[in-house]
Amino acid sequence: MNKLICLKKITKIVNGRLIGKNINILNFSINSKKINVKCLFIAIHGKNFDGHDFVKEAINNGVIAIIVSKYLQVTIPQIIVSDTIISLGKISLWKRLQSKSHFIGITGSSGKTSVKEMTVSILKNIGNTLFTKNNMNNIIGVSLTLLNLNNQYKYTIIELGANNLDDIKYSSNLVRPNTAIINNISESHLEGFKSFENIIKCKSDIFKFLSNNDRAIINFDDINYKKILYKLVNKKIWTFSINNYNTDFFTSNLKILQNKIYFNLHTPIGVIFINLFIIGGLHNVSNALAASALSLSAGASLKDISKGLADFKPVLGRISPIKLGYNKIILNDTYNANPQSVIAAINVLKKMNGKKILVIGDMMELGFNSFFYHNQIKNFILECKLDYVLSIGNYSKYITKNNNNAEHFSNKKTLITKLIKILANFNKFTILFKGSRKAQIEILINMLLEQEKFK
Repeated sequence: MNKLICLKKITKIVNGRLIGKNINILNFSINSKKINVKCLFIAIHGKNFDGHDFVKEAINNGVIAIIVSKYLQVTIPQIIVSDTIISLGKISLWKRLQSKSHFIGITGSSGKTSVKEMTVSILKNIGNTLFTKNNMNNIIGVSLTLLNLNNQYKYTIIELGANNLDDIKYSSNLVRPNTAIINNISESHLEGFKSFENIIKCKSDIFKFLSNNDRAIINFDDINYKKILYKLVNKKIWTFSINNYNTDFFTSNLKILQNKIYFNLHTPIGVIFINLFIIGGLHNVSNALAASALSLSAGASLKDISKGLADFKPVLGRISPIKLGYNKIILNDTYNANPQSVIAAINVLKKMNGKKILVIGDMMELGFNSFFYHNQIKNFILECKLDYVLSIGNYSKYITKNNNNAEHFSNKKTLITKLIKILANFNKFTILFKGSRKAQIEILINMLLEQEKFK
């Protein structure tokens, strides 16, 4: 249960000015439509909205106090601050510092959500677990997740995303992880970061708030690990690799089948057999190693890890399968895309049965490097010899250029029309749908599933 906190205490935490009665608060919200009992509304000024415009609606829905950045003519108590987003973070940090939970921080350029969900699958069986939901991994999402903390949670697993240089530093300061990991580093969000060196610097900030008794987890299969390792002087470190036997976590007898992955997991406390009932490639093996290291650091046993990974289900939009019929499969990998994750997804497609079809949209936020990386993916696809490649978007035309088995489309309807014609000729196929979040490639999947023959 959440604990009651009075407005005077909150005012002190946020360094604000209280106008009105010193009443007790139980819950917090930034959504005027989602108001719980004894709730305080924080008026966030975002890119596309201003929470101050929704204060009246929040009051009508039962809010009993507000945090705002300017005085408002209302009948309920208000705390006036200079920045409501910073105030949200300060309250979140206060709640984190009251907690005895084991905090896990996860960042990386790709795979962090899968690592988070695998870790949740392991730890939720041995203790109450609070974790990042959906895509709430930005600085506001991290703050909101931490607001849900109470003394019942044994584990707290937070995914930390970033678009700008100081985002991970800010979020890590709120989370203060006991165990932290950079799953990998690659060319993502270059438009915001400006350089690859800035990406490394940003991601490495997750380790800034580790004490000497806390632990950092390092991926030795990431070519950038040496640029991170030197920053971890006097820190406890565990390393993992798929086949480097000199690391703390590695595999042996690895087998990747179409619907299953299994291997022996070697850890600092012993070896255990792992079954993953998912469609995937080496990247999923790496994700499982990361989750195992995080969970063991938090106190899980080898049996806990084995059971949790066997129970893990693919995250929607991350190579999650949709069966259209016998030997007819869609691989939905539409949640996001960067060069590393596109290559990983295509490597999975290569190993599937029947005709191999790629439907691909743009990789966003690569800035001036957009042409280079889309052309790089084109060259990789040519080496893979896929049966068909259909692209849509401003940059994806470079992926299908000069490929006889590829075609670019200017709109979704014509692409789906062509795809249906292709599928009519085959009884066995796999279609991989891949693209960045803003490309909305999942719409194409819905359009295909609306066809009578696939309902």
